[in-house]
Amino acid sequence: MARILIVDDEPANRLLVRTILEHAGHELVEAADASEGLRAARESVPDLAIVDLSLPGTSGVEFVTMLRRDPKTSAIKIALYTGSDVDAPMRDFMSLTGITHVIPKPCEPAELARLVAAALS
Repeated sequence: MARILIVDDEPANRLLVRTILEHAGHELVEAADASEGLRAARESVPDLAIVDLSLPGTSGVEFVTMLRRDPKTSAIKIALYTGSDVDAPMRDFMSLTGITHVIPKPCEPAELARLVAAALS
């Protein structure tokens, strides 16, 4: 199975994702903000990062940009985790940074597992 980093400032969101994905056999690493997420990404080099767009301080967009600029983390697959609509500028950003999957908040467990499997493939 995969090592997955979840970067979200809401403990309940991290718990939900962790519970569903650990049940599916994945190893989870968690971070509550971008600086923790960047440190965790560099240490664990996950197969996938699930990133909330609305992080305190440094936004999810800035976090993704930092991941992509670092040679050690630039190849990590990324899925956005958001309750917001994905507008045209965000779709452009996703295209530029190689993000192909969005996990909506809220998300049913089966749909979350399906989207994560697709993002990992």
